[in-house]
Amino acid sequence: MAFEQTLRRLNPFEGLCLTATDLLDEQVYHRRSLQRHSLFLHGFGVVQGLQVDLEQDKKRYIAIIKGGYGITQRGQGVQLLTDVRVPLEVPKTDGEYMLWLFHVESPDSESTRPVYDTSEMRESRIIESAAPRLHPLEEEHPDGIALCRINARLGRMVQVQLPVPRAGRASRAAESYLKPRVIEFIRLSKKIMGNLFRTAMLKELSIGAFGFYSSLVSSEFLLIEEGTTDRVLYRTAGTLITYAHDFYDPLPRTTDRVQQFTEFIRRVNAEIPGPDQGDDTWLRWFQQFERLLQPLQRIADELEKTVDAMR
Repeated sequence: MAFEQTLRRLNPFEGLCLTATDLLDEQVYHRRSLQRHSLFLHGFGVVQGLQVDLEQDKKRYIAIIKGGYGITQRGQGVQLLTDVRVPLEVPKTDGEYMLWLFHVESPDSESTRPVYDTSEMRESRIIESAAPRLHPLEEEHPDGIALCRINARLGRMVQVQLPVPRAGRASRAAESYLKPRVIEFIRLSKKIMGNLFRTAMLKELSIGAFGFYSSLVSSEFLLIEEGTTDRVLYRTAGTLITYAHDFYDPLPRTTDRVQQFTEFIRRVNAEIPGPDQGDDTWLRWFQQFERLLQPLQRIADELEKTVDAMR
């Protein structure tokens, strides 16, 4: 990210007559320096909070935005102090939209001061605040923070659960929408393996089973840290699928449901993107990974009932 201008600060000397422009230049220097620090050290996007829930109240839609903090593409910090409810009008044109949180500056009406040697009064302070707005998905707004995607169609609005840019590595950093899906895959896979090992289906620990279980445990430790990046979550999901394929593919025939799931695993494993592929490619593949969770839950429930009945 490049700034429009290089940094320029005031060079004071004895006898210099200061003007409002001089003081403004001094402020701009410090603000640009801080923005550059934030952008290059922490990136841009949601840092903490700012989750969005879309509710429908009769024919009105309301976006509930949690309090939090983010950084714009220009390095400007934007804070929402408390949760806010924002009424949204359904766009006239169908399509995908992005809800943005913008940095807003406005004169403080309570800080009026007289202009020297005139009868004019002007505000002497600027208030910085935040304001949400809905814009078409293809529009980029460097002075805003992308919060969530919303699909508008036939007079209705639906929140689209897809990742948005995130920044920062601090404790309680913003968590990705992807993370709960990977954690759920780990939980269900461990549950299935635990039940299988209590039956005659797995009489000994195969290399594939050992590798898969080890990958599940190591991924759990990896995801303990808050604020895991989307790229790490994509690669973790890809690694888990590779080990899952090595476990399920040679598994002795158990149930039709497990056999069908094995076919799903083979297809998803065959389409894992390479490490040099972009996030858009990984996101399309991750949507296939998500679809594995529902049949995985059915297998876990089925095995749970079967094992309990065998005791």
